[in-house]
Amino acid sequence: MATQRDIKKRIRSVTNTRKITSTMEMVATAKMKKMHQRVEMAKPYDQKVNEILVNLFNTGVTVLDDPHFREVDNPSRILIFQITGNRGLCGSYNTNVIENTLSFKDKLADENKETLLYVVGKKAIGFYNFMKTPMYKSMLNPEDKLTFEDAVNIGNELRNLFISGEVHEVYLSYTRVISSSSQKPAVIKLLPILIEEEEIKDLYSGSHLEYYFEPNPVQIFSYIIPMYLKMRLYTCFLESSFSEQFARRVAMKNASDASAEMIRDLTISYNRARQAKITKEIAEIVGGAAALK
Repeated sequence: MATQRDIKKRIRSVTNTRKITSTMEMVATAKMKKMHQRVEMAKPYDQKVNEILVNLFNTGVTVLDDPHFREVDNPSRILIFQITGNRGLCGSYNTNVIENTLSFKDKLADENKETLLYVVGKKAIGFYNFMKTPMYKSMLNPEDKLTFEDAVNIGNELRNLFISGEVHEVYLSYTRVISSSSQKPAVIKLLPILIEEEEIKDLYSGSHLEYYFEPNPVQIFSYIIPMYLKMRLYTCFLESSFSEQFARRVAMKNASDASAEMIRDLTISYNRARQAKITKEIAEIVGGAAALK
């Protein structure tokens, strides 16, 4: 049975741990709100870029000659751009993205397709190094220091890999924000660009407007495509960072709650041990007094 001193030391240790987890919860909450604001600020821009792209499609402009829409008959070299965090203590956030990526990678392997991993995030890099899984390239996650220029540079790199024919398809593996309280790992195709019919139907479900383009749809198309790719990457980074901070806040809150409950149980154990010691001392005194009679 643990002594009073042992229980008291453990209460002190758990109390100090709870202070750390509570502080990390507050920091994660602040960062989560900041990233949520950035996600909300980026949404109108992202929606407008998609709207312009869909409008260009509806003008009847041909995309057959555009390299961003070029589809290989039998794509055999696939690049997966995976976004995870640099740190842990965020529950299963990093693990879920990695497992989803590996599941998709295994699916491609079953189709006899070569897969290249472009890994973002220290935790994923450490995992692949430990598992001795080769990576095409890796980099740390810029997290809340992410700028649009970072997305531009990465977008240009992925775009050049695709246009040069070094890879036939490019996918993004990240954590998608479904709502402010729900996130889910997802794998989406970045290149070749594919506009879903649902997006066109949603955009034109209301009033039908006629657009005039200057100088012409083709030139606008050549400008908007790189912008579309960079904006898609930028949004994915923001959503991943928000999801990471959300997961970390939940994990730290659960840890703080568990610590509080553990302190309560340890305090009860301490009081019981103290009471048992007092009872034992009283019994010894009574016994000694009885022996003197």
